[in-house]
Amino acid sequence: MKLLAGLVALFAIAGAGTATQAAIAGQPAGWTGEVGSVGTQVDAMLPGGYSNPRSAEQAVAWALSQVGVVRDAGFCLRFVDLAYGRSSGPGSAYLVWTGSPAALHHTSGMPPRGALVVWSSAIGRGHGHIAISLGDGRMVSTTSGAVSILQIQGFSDSAYYGWMPPYFYV
Repeated sequence: MKLLAGLVALFAIAGAGTATQAAIAGQPAGWTGEVGSVGTQVDAMLPGGYSNPRSAEQAVAWALSQVGVVRDAGFCLRFVDLAYGRSSGPGSAYLVWTGSPAALHHTSGMPPRGALVVWSSAIGRGHGHIAISLGDGRMVSTTSGAVSILQIQGFSDSAYYGWMPPYFYV
């Protein structure tokens, strides 16, 4: 069942991820604006000498393989940590944002594939929320119940910090 859910999600992403070149205001240098593009652009935004055990594309693939699986409900940061091959991270989702260099923060534009999308402590019982962008306005997220693909816009917009490359300061 888990495999079937992952395959369905992959085909849904493949159909929705048509490449479109668009100049998106507020994007960092080198960002092509390609919707659903390979996550290597996000990995290239990380500070020199920093890397995660899994690349952004590997993290997205792992996260998509979990769609439909009931796991990590209420523990979004644990899910994101595991996606990037990390055993642990900061104590709360919003701390990924507040503990990272401001130069990594992007508050506008389409979050690229593999980017972390982060919400403030105003939600998530004071812990905020974190998920992985699919690069097309959607994210892989665990909130309650099964891991799912959700729209970024409309998910507690008033608490949305923005997006950043997968940098965990721990």
